[in-house]
Amino acid sequence: MSLPRALIITFLLGSLAACATRPGIPEPEQVKDLYLRGVFTWWEADENYKMQRLSDTQFKGEAELIADGQPYDFRIADANWSNGANCGYLTKTADELIVLDKPVHADCNSSNNNFKFTPKETAVYEFFIDFASPQPTVRIRKK
Repeated sequence: MSLPRALIITFLLGSLAACATRPGIPEPEQVKDLYLRGVFTWWEADENYKMQRLSDTQFKGEAELIADGQPYDFRIADANWSNGANCGYLTKTADELIVLDKPVHADCNSSNNNFKFTPKETAVYEFFIDFASPQPTVRIRKK
């Protein structure tokens, strides 16, 4: 038994439209707990670095960083490094190095694209990730 061609086309077009709205971005209900994970957490999902949900699409975490001239490598990920919730930079040249208050794009299906941030002063910094746009964004600001 074969399905009518119109039904198959309708299904395929509907599937493509659903994928095109948020490519590679988990739906808000799929993202439960995110953590700042990096050299300052020994890459563990440490409860001290669990990110706070600010809205359906935005999370915030904090870390005290020492300004010693060295970059901090980090990612934003869930406890299991799950596909769709394992966020590093999207493009090495445009997004790897983060400067204060300048959003960069994230790829949440990556495994080794660590962000780098070099603080100019020792302080507590806030890390944000936002899944609202077609491509997630990450930014850092000094608290």
